[in-house]
Amino acid sequence: MEIFDAFWELVEMGGPIMIPIGLISFWMWALIVIKAEWILRMKRRPLPVSDAIRRLGGEEGGDKDYVCPRAGALDFFLKHYFRGRAFLCGEADQLLFEAAVRHQVRGLYRHIPSIMILAAAAPLLGLLGTVSGMVDTFRVIGSHGMGNAQAMASGIKEAMITTQAGLLVAIPGLLAGQAMRKEIRNIHQSVSEFHKAVSQWLEKEWRKCSV
Repeated sequence: MEIFDAFWELVEMGGPIMIPIGLISFWMWALIVIKAEWILRMKRRPLPVSDAIRRLGGEEGGDKDYVCPRAGALDFFLKHYFRGRAFLCGEADQLLFEAAVRHQVRGLYRHIPSIMILAAAAPLLGLLGTVSGMVDTFRVIGSHGMGNAQAMASGIKEAMITTQAGLLVAIPGLLAGQAMRKEIRNIHQSVSEFHKAVSQWLEKEWRKCSV
C-alpha cells in the first residue's frame, strides 16, 4: 500500500501523464526481466560442436539437456529433416539445416525492439507533461498575473516531475536494452559459427557417401 500511495502522490503532483509513464515503465521492465532470464538460460549450457557432430553421427553425444539456440537448431533439424548418414543429400541437407538455424535466429531479438521503443517513448511522454504543465503556468499568469505564486508553482512542478519521470524510465531502459542487444549479438555470432561447422561436417560426410 505504501508503494501505491507514493505512486499516487506522484500522479497527483505530475498530472495524468504520470499514469501512462508508469504503465510504460511496468511493461518495459517486465520485458527486460523476461529477456534477461532468457539470455542467462541460453548462455548457461551451450551445445559444443563436438556433441552436435556425435548426435548427427548417431552417437549419444553426451548430455542431451542443452537449452540454447544451437541445440534448438540441431534438434529441429534432426526431428524434421535429417535422414541419417547413409542417406545424406549434400546441398539439400545443408539448406535444410540453414532453415533450422534461421528458425532459431528469428527468436533471438524478440522483445528487444519493444524495450527500445518503450524506453524512447517515456521521455516523449515526459515532454508532453512538461508542455502541459507550462501551459497551465502561462494560463495562470494570463488570468491572475504574477501574483498567484502557488498556482504557478503547481504547473511548474507538474512540468518538472513528468520530465524527471520520463528520463528515469528511459535511461535505464535504454542501457538495459543495449546491453542485452550486445549479448544477443554474441549469441547470434556463436550460432553462425556453429552453423558453419555443422555445414562443413554435412558436406564432408556427403562426399564420403557419394564416393
